[in-house]
Amino acid sequence: MSVSVAIDGLTVHLSGTPILHEVSLSVPAGSFVTLLGPSGSGKTTTLNVLAGFAEATSGHVLLDDRPIDGLPANRRDIGFVFQNYALFPHMTVAQNVEFPLIARKIPKDRRRELVAGALELVHLPDVGARPVRSLSGGQQQRIALARALVFSPALLLLDEPLAALDKQLREAMQIELKRIQRETGTTTIAVTHDQAEALSMSDLVAIMNGGRIEQVGTPEEVYRRPATQFVARFLGEANLLPVRSGRVEALGLPVGDGTDGTEGTTVIRPEDLLPSAAGSPGTVTGTVTGIVYQGARLRLSVTVPGCPEPLLVSAVPGELAQAPVTGDEIGLRHRGGELRTLGDDIPELTRSLP
Repeated sequence: MSVSVAIDGLTVHLSGTPILHEVSLSVPAGSFVTLLGPSGSGKTTTLNVLAGFAEATSGHVLLDDRPIDGLPANRRDIGFVFQNYALFPHMTVAQNVEFPLIARKIPKDRRRELVAGALELVHLPDVGARPVRSLSGGQQQRIALARALVFSPALLLLDEPLAALDKQLREAMQIELKRIQRETGTTTIAVTHDQAEALSMSDLVAIMNGGRIEQVGTPEEVYRRPATQFVARFLGEANLLPVRSGRVEALGLPVGDGTDGTEGTTVIRPEDLLPSAAGSPGTVTGTVTGIVYQGARLRLSVTVPGCPEPLLVSAVPGELAQAPVTGDEIGLRHRGGELRTLGDDIPELTRSLP
């Protein structure tokens, strides 16, 4: 049975150094939530406190409103997949998957059924007798997942589960992980620094920075409507532009309704700037200063008078009248949609604590 998770005011100091400060997060039962952020942002520490591998200085963790702060790791009913999988190399696949069942004193016949079901779940039903060292990286990742799920935990924790895989296999496993999570309905919290991984798998994404959570939302919300400049920069590519008197002056675009005199910074994603011929109606003219070929798209750097930095523009080659070259003048217009100012970044933890 899946559980809801509540992290309430979690603060962690390790050897006197602040790592987390008043982190709070609500995870609905049966959902897939990812903690996303750069190295050192507090993601893994949060996961370790949930698992019982690290102790909080203050704050609480609750499963279905039941505090688990004082419980040892082996009594929390939590499955954990480590970054390096942590499989036992001297055991067979089946013995690895069976291990948590033996620890829970499950009868032998029942263990055999549960192992077979777990291997079926990860689409590796016929490898039980093989040495775990004979498996590929992707297969080992699935076996680690089968071992974490074989006892039907209330909560599944994933620590950079796909980091050791190459790009193509990692993308395939993103789909596979989400399939397995949906089939089991297990509440899942993952840690990653890979933006594409978080956006493709998650129901909710919590963006962490400097020991705090800067924003929580659906993948679309955190990408399309970032709350702070850090979130805007961290998730994909972003053009951050100054707003004066309610307008992005260089592009002639209103922010909000454009009448409230708003000052600050707004974000425009590269795919929201549409290139066309210079001088086209409704466009501003800029000069192409850089071109990067990305297969299906071109990444253009375009200098526009009044913009503090070259604008990043994502263009589809087939939609352009002719392929641009460095030095060309082109027109740019905004795809449309309301622009909003960004909030201030949350201060770094080390600056906010004594």
